[in-house]
Amino acid sequence: MLRVIKENVIFRNLLLAIVTLVLLFVAWLKYLDIYTDHDNFIKLPDFDGFHVTELDSIFTELDLRYTVIDSIFDKSKKKGVVVNQDPLAGTDVKSNRRVYLTINSIQTRRVSFPDVFDLTLRQAVRILRSNGLEVGKLEYQSNIAINKILDSRINGRSIEVGQDLYHGTTIDLIVGRGLGYERVPVPNLVGLSRIEANIILKSTSLNLGLEYFHTNVVDSNSAIIYKQYPQSINENKVSIGSSLDLYFKQRTQKKTDNNE
Repeated sequence: MLRVIKENVIFRNLLLAIVTLVLLFVAWLKYLDIYTDHDNFIKLPDFDGFHVTELDSIFTELDLRYTVIDSIFDKSKKKGVVVNQDPLAGTDVKSNRRVYLTINSIQTRRVSFPDVFDLTLRQAVRILRSNGLEVGKLEYQSNIAINKILDSRINGRSIEVGQDLYHGTTIDLIVGRGLGYERVPVPNLVGLSRIEANIILKSTSLNLGLEYFHTNVVDSNSAIIYKQYPQSINENKVSIGSSLDLYFKQRTQKKTDNNE
């Protein structure tokens, strides 16, 4: 009889211990849910285009934090606006999550003008662009140095090597055309962007002429060329330094299959 009672006590204590462990485990899970705010997410909005001065109020309202980790210089965007974020927009995050942002520089960068005198046009274009400068009009002059840079100018004034310039400044180049009248093939620019076309024009000793934008163009940087004049047909050639007129339309987005 005593043995039965002892066995019942042991069984009861064991059962009580198991129940206690289960209750403690459930309580721990509940505590974790509360502590980690389980299943309560914030869908991260798109901060692209928001000025840095607007961020404090926006992040406070969303119960999030942010850090600006980098800045770039993009003259096509407003100064001080967000251009990139991590995590990306649409990501589900918890409250108090830190978001890392890249903004467009508030201050315009300054660069030193490189020495491009006597370089070929192709070399000069590459060096100027690598230094954050844009190539403007090409003016050709009779000179024995064919396709070599004779002078660099801004608004008609010559530039000194090492001169301090703003990033993105447009430089006009004076180029030697030899003592004859050389002609070059007209490149086919249809389907290219404005930036791509300008690079090809400069590398082939030609200028960007008039630009016509279709009414559906909302961003000139994303527009593509659908027509040009003169056309690139029948091995058409023009004198070096000639200008090509370009016609732009908005780039169409490719449709994706909803089943994919």
